[in-house]
Amino acid sequence: MRALKNDGSYEELDISKGTKSLKWAIGDLKGVSTSEIEMQSKLHFYDGISTAYILDVYIKTCYDLSSLRDINYDAVCKNLKLQKLYKNIFKGVKPCSIKEFIAGKEKIYNQNIYRYSDKELALIEQAIDHSRDFNFTASGLDAVTEGYGLKDTNEEPCETPQMIYMLIAMDAFYGDFNEVINLYEALSNFKITLPTPEMKAYRTHSSDYASCCTVRIGDSIDSWNEGSTAIVSHTVASAGVGVAILDIASIGDPVKDGKIIHGGKIKVLKSIDTDIAKASQNGRRGSGTAFLNFFDPEIEEIMSIKSPRTALDKRINDLSYGICMHEVLYERAMNAENITLLSTRQAPELVNAIASKDPMFFKVVYESAEKKFPDAKKIPAQDFFKLFATERFENSAYYVVNIDEANINTPYLDEIIQSNICVEFLTPTLELSSKEPDAPAIGICVLANGNQTLIPISDLPNYTRILVKLQTRSALRQNHPTSQANAFVKGYRDIGIGFSNHANWLAENGWKYGQQEALDAHFLWMQHFQFGLMKASMEIAKKDGPAPLFHKTNWKKLMPLDRVNKNALALVNRFPELEPDWDWLKGEIQIYGMANCGLSMVPPAESSSIPSNQTSALEPIRELLTIKDKKGKNHKQYAPKAMKLADKYDYAFDRKITRDFFKHVAITQMLVDKSISAGAFYNPKLYPNEKVDIKEIISDIHYLKFLGGKTLYYNNTAVPDGAEADLNGCQEGCSV
Repeated sequence: MRALKNDGSYEELDISKGTKSLKWAIGDLKGVSTSEIEMQSKLHFYDGISTAYILDVYIKTCYDLSSLRDINYDAVCKNLKLQKLYKNIFKGVKPCSIKEFIAGKEKIYNQNIYRYSDKELALIEQAIDHSRDFNFTASGLDAVTEGYGLKDTNEEPCETPQMIYMLIAMDAFYGDFNEVINLYEALSNFKITLPTPEMKAYRTHSSDYASCCTVRIGDSIDSWNEGSTAIVSHTVASAGVGVAILDIASIGDPVKDGKIIHGGKIKVLKSIDTDIAKASQNGRRGSGTAFLNFFDPEIEEIMSIKSPRTALDKRINDLSYGICMHEVLYERAMNAENITLLSTRQAPELVNAIASKDPMFFKVVYESAEKKFPDAKKIPAQDFFKLFATERFENSAYYVVNIDEANINTPYLDEIIQSNICVEFLTPTLELSSKEPDAPAIGICVLANGNQTLIPISDLPNYTRILVKLQTRSALRQNHPTSQANAFVKGYRDIGIGFSNHANWLAENGWKYGQQEALDAHFLWMQHFQFGLMKASMEIAKKDGPAPLFHKTNWKKLMPLDRVNKNALALVNRFPELEPDWDWLKGEIQIYGMANCGLSMVPPAESSSIPSNQTSALEPIRELLTIKDKKGKNHKQYAPKAMKLADKYDYAFDRKITRDFFKHVAITQMLVDKSISAGAFYNPKLYPNEKVDIKEIISDIHYLKFLGGKTLYYNNTAVPDGAEADLNGCQEGCSV
């Protein structure tokens, strides 16, 4: 056979060159065979094969050979990918200096990258550890270089992971040199992870760091138009959009003194769906979740809008729906009573009342409205839950928002009536109006995660400091497409710090979900995590002053454990001598305030966990090996230390795990000030006739409410082949 060289000439195929590359990639790895790779690869060779393509054949062969039994083929695959990457970027195996790498790339990198002195660049060069490129899995390497890295004119990656991490640090902390090195160390050692928008935007001329935004549309044409503009603009800026439509009138409501009849929310939803579809995000459609109250007159139609039993022309398949629930609904379901469906035109006072800090206030207002409109439609509360649970089980795109819990356990004084697309971001929003362009109306979410496995309690002060400092800078550096979003960021300085790799943390310690030792240890870790975030925010405020809208929070009066759900607190044992000094911190905050009105939440981390091969957020793993579809390409993702911890992991579908998992959600919820992107898990094989009992799904929803859970995300159901599709939801894969 002949081989085609890069210069266009041919030479006789010399397989020994490929063997040399393979032996280098294999090194001292056990359980892999050079001859096996060559035998499998030979099938893809042909006369005139490009020498560059030979390496691609070896990579594909190693990918195909990798499995749980032969997991080291994944490492060979990764090493070959690095070999190709280095050849393309550095023209050899030795990386160039950072100064050489950025030279002449001013059109790609922003001005912060070029403001460092030669002395500083020399110190940066000493800090970069290119050997950390070999700490990735094959899919993790792809996630960084193809998902976050910049591309050349041939659409080939033109940055290595270490260059990406260092350039992000140089951009993010320009002017604070020590933090540049600290951030690089944290990122490159997988101690912290950033969301896709930040990983792609930092170091470039873009400032689109936001993962999500929240928009509230009022009951006027002006607000509709403002909402449409905001949805399109923020979708183009790579954010997922949560849209509250609960202020809008319902179908049949009189308009213009009864001269015409309102078209209802479904027409509005179709408009929202169209607005989101106008913009593309990296080759895919944007994401949106609409929010409305449980007592909306159109609730039954909206909860069936994705059902296969609904006519095609009436479906809206690409939106998700968050249903705002309340203790009144749960009580009536338990007592087998009806709920009354009331429009906001009939009883406008209900919208703010449902978000009251006092749940009894809404009950009084709601019952008063029911008496005022005795002919309004009524449905059994139990039927509401049956319909909700059925549609949730069938398509997983109906989410729970316990709006009373969201307004009880929160630092915000203003009402919260919605969330974002992944239902972990809970902050006040205002109805959009062209008459108030500078109102802090649109919520903006910038997020990041700490790796729970790699950050012990003793190290939390350092990493919580870095995270708060970084994300506060990220929030303030942005220039959003709407003035209402910029006003929100400047006023609230809200950020969302969470954590990931919880399932691996449990496995490393030999614990299962729901085990008492695990609950107690997680509660203690969470206390120090939130304490570290708050202390870091207070330290920034001590130097630069508190957030301008800090007076709209209750941080000076209430620490997280002062507002917790008592049922959740009963799950854990307390060890006061090991807990942080909350009284001291409260005193400091009363003096200095905090730089951020909101600090913490737990995003799904579906995307950001892949590069560092972590388990996503709080959730249990499905399998030791999952196949994820990313932009039409399959990626094998192995659980951390898959074979070593195979019998230690607690699997999502091996048992009825949901309630034990909800205990971890509840403990987390006691400390984080927003919410958690967490789902439920069901395996039909664990039920009679392989049919999940709908009563159990409803019971689990009630149990989460009992524990003070604010939100519930996806309904995860085991599929026959164990494959896991790419979640079309959070931008970060926010993962989000």
